[in-house]
Amino acid sequence: MYSKRKILVCALVAGLLFTFAACKKNNSVAVTIVAKSEVAINDYSDFTVSIQDLRTEKTTEYKLNSEGKCEVMLDKASYTISISGKVGGDSYYGVVENRSITQKETLEIKLTNTVTQQDGLIFKQLFFNGETNSGQMMHPDQYIILYNNTDKVVYADGITFGTSMHSTPIGEDVFTKELPDYVVAQQFYAIPGDGTQYPVQPGGQIVIARTAIDHHKNYENAVDLSGADFEIYEPDMPSDFGTDIDNPDVPNLKIIFTYYGIFNMHPRGFQSHFLFRPDKDWKTFLAENRFEFKDNKGQTQFTHKVPTALIMDGIETGMEGMVKTKALPPSVDKGMSKVTGCHRQEVITRKELSGKKLQDTNNSTEDCVRTKGQTSFPKKASKSGGMFNMQAPKPIDKVYTEAECNELWIGSGKNNFSGR
Repeated sequence: MYSKRKILVCALVAGLLFTFAACKKNNSVAVTIVAKSEVAINDYSDFTVSIQDLRTEKTTEYKLNSEGKCEVMLDKASYTISISGKVGGDSYYGVVENRSITQKETLEIKLTNTVTQQDGLIFKQLFFNGETNSGQMMHPDQYIILYNNTDKVVYADGITFGTSMHSTPIGEDVFTKELPDYVVAQQFYAIPGDGTQYPVQPGGQIVIARTAIDHHKNYENAVDLSGADFEIYEPDMPSDFGTDIDNPDVPNLKIIFTYYGIFNMHPRGFQSHFLFRPDKDWKTFLAENRFEFKDNKGQTQFTHKVPTALIMDGIETGMEGMVKTKALPPSVDKGMSKVTGCHRQEVITRKELSGKKLQDTNNSTEDCVRTKGQTSFPKKASKSGGMFNMQAPKPIDKVYTEAECNELWIGSGKNNFSGR
C-alpha cells in the first residue's frame, strides 16, 4: 500500500512539474529583431539591442549580427525594444515602445541618425519634483539650470524653454505621431534680450526660478531662489493655483505661449522639457507651427510644435513604473531620467566631466543622475547697489493630495490640467 501511494505521489509531482514546464514554455515566443536604415550600413555587429520588460523594468542587451538581425525568446508581455550603434562618427538609434509580444514575429526597427543641432547651452539641472512641507505636498521652488558646455561665449537671448504636450504614462497619441520630425509643445517661455544682452561664459550657468524668492522662509524643505538669474512671473495666474510674486531685481522670462494658461513642470515628470531657439520672428514661427487637435470632449484645440532640427537639448522625464511612450525623439534624447514619485525632493542632474564639461551624449539615462535635495541660490546685490530684501507676502501655493498626484494628466484637454 505504501509503495502504491509513493508511486502515485511521485506521478502527481512529475505531472505538475511537466505542466509547469509546458506552461512556461508556451509563455515564450521567438522574436526576430531586424534593423532597417535608410543609410547603407555594411556591418551591424557592433550594434546593441536593448529589451526592457515594462512589467519589471528589467533591461536585457543583445548584439545584432553583421546583417542587422537578432533572434531572442521573450515571455508574452509588453516591451520597449531599442537598437543603438555607431558607424564612423555617426550615431544611429531606433526604438519601438510599449510593444505587446504575444506570438512569434519579426520586428523591424527603423534607425535614424541622432545628430542634432548644438548651440552650447544644455540642461545642467532640473527640479520639478517638489517636496512635502509640514505634511503638505507642494512644489513652490521649482527651477532650471542651463549651462554653457562649450569653450566660447554663448548668448542666451532668445533661447526658449519648451515642454512636451505628450505625457509619458500613456501610449501613442496624436502628439507622438509628429515624431521624430516635430515635438508638439504645451508652452514656450523665452529668455529676453536683443541678441547680445545675456552672454554666458564657457562653464557658466543660468538659473531660472519658478519664483525667485527665499522659499525656505515659509517652507522647511524648500530653498532660497532669490539669487536666480531669471524667473517666471505670471500676473494673471489662475486663482486656483495660488498667487505669483515678482522679484523686481530678477528679469522675467517672456511668456510666448502656454496652452494651460500657466507655467507647467509636472512633479512626476510626465511631460518632458527641451531648449530651442526659433529660426524666425515669433509671430511667423507660431503661425507656421500651429497644431490643431481634438480634446477629450471632441472639441478642436490648438497648440504649437517645434521642428526637431531646432532643438538644442532635451531631457526625457518620467516616473518609474509609469512610462509607456517617449515624448522626445531619439535625436534629442535616446534615454530617460525618472523620479520615484512626486514630492520626493528628487533632482535630475547632469554628470560632470573634467575641464568644466558636462556629459552630453543625447542619452539622459547615461548622462544624468537622480539626486536628493535642491540647490539654494541666495539673493545677490541688487542693481541699485544694495542687497535685495523683498518684503513680500507669503505666496499662496497649490497643495496636492496623494490622489491628485496619482492622476494621469495627459494634456489632451484643458479640463486635464497638468500644472503647478
